[in-house]
Amino acid sequence: MKKIIERLSVAFIVSSALFVGCASSPKADSTQKVPVASASDQDKVVIVDWTDRTLGEIAAPTWLKNMRRGNSGTFKEQFGIAEDRVVKLSMATGKTEAVAQALSRAGFAYTQASELNQKVIGRVGQGLNDVGQLEALYVAASETKAEMTGLREETGFCQKVRTTNAETKQTSEQYIYYTVFSMSKDTWDNLCKKYLMDIMGGTNLETETQKKIGALFSEMKEDSDKKDAAKQAEEEALYKAQMARLEKERAVANAETAKANQATAEAALKAKQMDAQEAQTKKATEEAADLAGFLL
Repeated sequence: MKKIIERLSVAFIVSSALFVGCASSPKADSTQKVPVASASDQDKVVIVDWTDRTLGEIAAPTWLKNMRRGNSGTFKEQFGIAEDRVVKLSMATGKTEAVAQALSRAGFAYTQASELNQKVIGRVGQGLNDVGQLEALYVAASETKAEMTGLREETGFCQKVRTTNAETKQTSEQYIYYTVFSMSKDTWDNLCKKYLMDIMGGTNLETETQKKIGALFSEMKEDSDKKDAAKQAEEEALYKAQMARLEKERAVANAETAKANQATAEAALKAKQMDAQEAQTKKATEEAADLAGFLL
């Protein structure tokens, strides 16, 4: 359980904003009403500069918006990318364009591992009744890296963003850099296969758990070029559910530890009191013996 406590703070990295794969564009659900802060309570965010602005490029190209929504079709068509190649998007922020670009490039493998990590924990974790095996799965997935080879950087796009705090009215600026990579389908398949094999080699994983992990290979291969919005939502829900189980187990473990520590402290106090009482009894016995000797 100690490993859970150490790692839970980074578990949700994972999973979301830094990395988007190829997919169909999600449709808005008009039946769900989400509370939104009033305009005066929202930070004001504006794009003040961007790549190729002087050449007439718009601040948020259609291909970029579509890829952020999970659809790479527009990008492939506009940039002449073969349909059978797997296209992935990585993004990062920084105080300068150079820093944001470097982080976007360097963080691609990490964000890819985060996506695979979420799938493994969510899909496999739901079938594990043993919380100990869930912990072992979480540790193995968290420690496994996605080794990226055979990548081709297709393009990059930068936005300089200015944010005005709604409460303090203070402004800050940062750069967002988007890097688009592509790879062959074989490269993607091999990446998934090695990633799953590395997780299966994790310590404390039982044979049945390893089999469940291996069974994900076919599903990961199919997800390379498409992501159904409903399926993505399901996977995210499954992942969060497993993380909630770990959080609950951590709370139980902390309570048990606190109870054990209290019992230990009480036992130590009682032992100390008994030692003091024993010392007092011994002293009284010695005094009585001295007095008896005097009277004789």
